[in-house]
Amino acid sequence: MQEKLSNHNSDLPNEVDVKFMAQRANGFYNNFILSIYRLLRFIVRRWYVFLGLLIVGIALGMYVDSTKSSRLRHELIVVPNFGSIDYLNQKIKDYDRLELNKKLISLNAGNEVYKLKIEPIYDAYNYILTDPVHFEAFKVLSDRGIDIEKYSKSKLASKNYKFHLLTVYTEGLGKTDLSIEKILEELNSDAYFNKRKEIEKANTLAKRAEIVKSIEHVNGLFQRLGSENKVNDITMNAYPELADLLTAKEGLMKQLNAVDVQLIEQEKVVYVATKFMNIAVSPFLPYYITLPLFFMFVYIVIAYLNSKIKSLKN
Repeated sequence: MQEKLSNHNSDLPNEVDVKFMAQRANGFYNNFILSIYRLLRFIVRRWYVFLGLLIVGIALGMYVDSTKSSRLRHELIVVPNFGSIDYLNQKIKDYDRLELNKKLISLNAGNEVYKLKIEPIYDAYNYILTDPVHFEAFKVLSDRGIDIEKYSKSKLASKNYKFHLLTVYTEGLGKTDLSIEKILEELNSDAYFNKRKEIEKANTLAKRAEIVKSIEHVNGLFQRLGSENKVNDITMNAYPELADLLTAKEGLMKQLNAVDVQLIEQEKVVYVATKFMNIAVSPFLPYYITLPLFFMFVYIVIAYLNSKIKSLKN
């Protein structure tokens, strides 16, 4: 009997806690409903004030929206060459502290670049297949059970992607093309990377000459095979090395194409592959919606504080 009483007494605190929490929740719900009711009564009583705030807010918001139409976004797909990706990231990060922005505002009719952002364009497939070293590295990671998709989006891997998206945000009435040109001029002005550009471009030209020479050599072999066969019945069986020559030439032509593309991109330290200009930047909600709501909210807060002060005085 005593054991049952002790068990019953031990359950009492839990029952009290549950009842107390239920009462608190019910009280909170009732207070919330009462507050909503009072707010609605207040709006009905002061409907003329809220109507005035609504009209003023919409009119002012439409005016602000019309003047903010000069905010634009420009997306540039760039290729950072010669190991310049860390330099480029730091340059973008430090942009707000550069004197260039002040010069742009003064030179270009107040056209301000108020934000710069850069991010890699993830393309793990081409990243792996275009370089045997990358392929072997990813093979080792896969063998060790590392999530390849997660690793491909890591900061370490993203630096090695070829293409990056540089986004430039401008505001003002000046020429946006001039602002973009000045930014690219600044990014391509580093002395060290420009010296590397000349060296690596010369090496690429030498590599191209070697590939062209190899293609000419393969073509010479084809011509020799053709001249030796007077009845023009060259077949794979008669010349088994013909398949190897065709494969070799195809590989050389792909290399030549890749080198020619590389020479185009090596014209600049930060090469612009393509760009999308003058994309309008719109806020999450237009000002003709947010301003009326803001004005009404401020009025409600002031009225609430005023009523509290009066109640305290009384």
